[in-house]
Amino acid sequence: MSGVLFLLILGGAIFLFMNVQIGSNRKKQANIDEAKFLVSLLAKVAKSDGRVSELEARLITQVLDDLSQKVSGVSGVREYLKEVYNGQKENVDNAYETARNYKRAFNLNYDICVARLTFFLNLAYIDGEFNKSEQDVIRNIAYGFGIDKERLDEIISKFDSFYGSRFDTNPDEMVQEKDAFEVLGLSKNASLDEVKARYKELVRQYHPDILMGRGESKEVIERSTKKLQEINEAYGRLKEKFGV
Repeated sequence: MSGVLFLLILGGAIFLFMNVQIGSNRKKQANIDEAKFLVSLLAKVAKSDGRVSELEARLITQVLDDLSQKVSGVSGVREYLKEVYNGQKENVDNAYETARNYKRAFNLNYDICVARLTFFLNLAYIDGEFNKSEQDVIRNIAYGFGIDKERLDEIISKFDSFYGSRFDTNPDEMVQEKDAFEVLGLSKNASLDEVKARYKELVRQYHPDILMGRGESKEVIERSTKKLQEINEAYGRLKEKFGV
């Protein structure tokens, strides 16, 4: 198993607190408070480049759904977390303070901090880019968690390598020999609406963060991560073909 795949799996620890049996109102409130921190940081990463891509939006929706479903017995959690997201996405400058406060409030150890950072990196890389604005927010979160530059650079290097050196490579590289329609399981006569619908379906099926949240095995996550990369490249080519 590659080093970055280990980090991807470790990132699944973000969902661990949601699987704990809730036995008291105090525990429920603690889970909601942690969910608030997670959603706040998620919002800052997603909006750091000034926009939220379709793929990022789908992942955010899935996370909000999962968080609200797991914090059972509390009404209005989904709406509350959505309000938190909408408020926090407009302020990316306090990512360091938010991460630091999160760490202190829940006494997060170093490994958990790395796991959380890994989750946010997955979001940053999800659209095939990791631009300067996203790098700045991720760096501030890492430093707020007490992760130094050397360790952060090591983690990012592994992500960059795993995702095919996204900073510099041609985005069509992965499917240059393979027909994009075939990758999505569509006929060559498929319409743009059919392409979009199929893409959304495949993202939900193969995205590693969603699979980690469902407790899938490392082998399944590894295969799905590679498949999703191929799907993303194919979708990008088809969008160009349709002039989108």
